[in-house]
Amino acid sequence: MAKNAVSKLAKLMADEKVIAILKATKDKDGLTSKEISKRVNIPTNQLYYTVKKMTDEGLLEVTQKKNIKNFQEFYYSSYQMTHSDPQLGLDDSEIEKLGVNISAEWVEKHSQEVAQMILFQTQQFLEAMQAELKDYAKSPNNNQIHSGSIHSTWKLTPENEKKLWQKIIKLISETEEESKGQETRNVNVLIERWVQNPDENLHDNK
Repeated sequence: MAKNAVSKLAKLMADEKVIAILKATKDKDGLTSKEISKRVNIPTNQLYYTVKKMTDEGLLEVTQKKNIKNFQEFYYSSYQMTHSDPQLGLDDSEIEKLGVNISAEWVEKHSQEVAQMILFQTQQFLEAMQAELKDYAKSPNNNQIHSGSIHSTWKLTPENEKKLWQKIIKLISETEEESKGQETRNVNVLIERWVQNPDENLHDNK
């Protein structure tokens, strides 16, 4: 996926109006522009451009069309994007049993969807954190902030990098299994990794 395409998508998804529309249209059947307008409390005439842009970028899909007299009504849904949650694991027989392995070939063919997922999840994290900080400002005695992130850089061999990635995925799966049968809540986790200039960044770790 071209850099300018990612920047364009990131700029679009930074718009609060876009995020509101994505949340409002999660149903598979979709909503009309009028129905979206009611859900997000934005006048219909202020939605047309944004909805078209979102459809062009694949954030929304037209699920059905209905002819009403001389007017064609479209139904829009974000279901495909908001319910897509691929977990990008490495090749490993145990990981594959958990159903979380996605090949590099698949990622290359679906780079647009992967970029959409990452940007959407990151935005959800920021929104949750801002909401919790707002609640904390109202009630400082409630010092529970559930949103958090870890950003760090480690010096790892390619083999140990692979092991770390696999351990993280297994830990999440095992922890979810331990929670079965108990009162639970949805906890969203987005883990990202990348190598900075892999060909130039090789050195002895002494």
